[in-house]
Amino acid sequence: MAFDVPTTRGAYSSLSDGWTYLNAGQRTQVPERVQAAMISAFRNAQKSLPGETGAGAHGQSRSSGVPAAAELTASARRAFADLTGGPVAGVVLGSSREVLMEQFTSAMSRRLTLGSNLVISRIGSQVVHAPLRRAANLYGAQVRIAEADLSSGTLPSWQFDELVDEHTRLVVVPAADPFIGTIAPVADISRRVHEHSNAWVLVDASDIVAYRDVSMSKLGADIMLVDASVLGGPEVAALVFKDPEMFERMTSLSYVPNVRGVERIEVSAVSPALLGGVSESVLHLASLDSTARGSRRHRIETAMPQVSRYLTTLSERLIAALMTLPRVYIIGMDTEDDSFASVSRAQHIPRVSFLVDGVSAKVVVDRLLDNGLVTSIVDAYESPLLEAMGIAEAGGAVRVGLQPFNTPHDIDQLVRAVASLG
Repeated sequence: MAFDVPTTRGAYSSLSDGWTYLNAGQRTQVPERVQAAMISAFRNAQKSLPGETGAGAHGQSRSSGVPAAAELTASARRAFADLTGGPVAGVVLGSSREVLMEQFTSAMSRRLTLGSNLVISRIGSQVVHAPLRRAANLYGAQVRIAEADLSSGTLPSWQFDELVDEHTRLVVVPAADPFIGTIAPVADISRRVHEHSNAWVLVDASDIVAYRDVSMSKLGADIMLVDASVLGGPEVAALVFKDPEMFERMTSLSYVPNVRGVERIEVSAVSPALLGGVSESVLHLASLDSTARGSRRHRIETAMPQVSRYLTTLSERLIAALMTLPRVYIIGMDTEDDSFASVSRAQHIPRVSFLVDGVSAKVVVDRLLDNGLVTSIVDAYESPLLEAMGIAEAGGAVRVGLQPFNTPHDIDQLVRAVASLG
């Protein structure tokens, strides 16, 4: 069936304020059902719940007096497990990706020792890279960098054959670049890493889960990082481990002796009110196909391909129109190539960054705001890839991020506003 855009737009009350939002990834719009769930959680988090005895064949009965906050936490773990295809017992919750990566690298201290190495890539966000670099400096591990193609932003997988060896303990790969949208060949990278070492592969899937169905097993990920705020949820992130036994191979961060499982790493509490919105944000993705039936995980697998096809079409429309403007340069795309059909947007998430010759990114964004369009500026320090591409000299770039509620009219309105700059 065709993707139902009007119904999807109706799920976002923020769209009634007159602005056209094209800034997904920086300030992703939150569905009304998620906001309502968080409000309810704020009110009820301190309450105690009545007992349950009829939980069904696959459920567990609940004892009387269980705090609502504990149930909200458990619900958030189940939601992240459904989103990634990982086990509930392997979900570590945190307030942000950076906080979780700080905790994770501290727990990796016995593995990231002098003589070992970790591999990061040129694509992705400094939010993930910075804690890893700090940990390597602290524990004596060497940092190796997988380079991206500076003309397209793609990450060749063959180089991991040379970067990874028996001393590699961790390989961190973003599933997609958040600024120019290129999707990394994670499955192939994971295969190569596991062939050459016993290293763990950590995949940052935060920027792809709002557009694609992701599966830890299909991607070959040992650990998956997801930030709910990027997909339109609350400020909550999760590290999902494919095997809960992995926790026992890490240094415990808890002051409680002999703890097991997620408690060895999960030492910073997350607001129960925020956790209350996680399940609804994942359920929103599952509900993007109103005809899908079955478990939440199955509905995600059914809905996300439709979302991907629709937003790929919008992304193609955006790029094709921007390429007709002589002063616009789309980062990661050869605008001199007239064969636009050769560019496969199916290998990208709907994120586009561009420059306007002779016009600063701030001026462009301000002009777009004057026309009711909300985009964002990306600075070179935010992205190792864009820094290597030299956008610092241009004073940053304009980033466009699409969500399922965007329409062809939004794209046309954006292109007209950019064209008005001359």
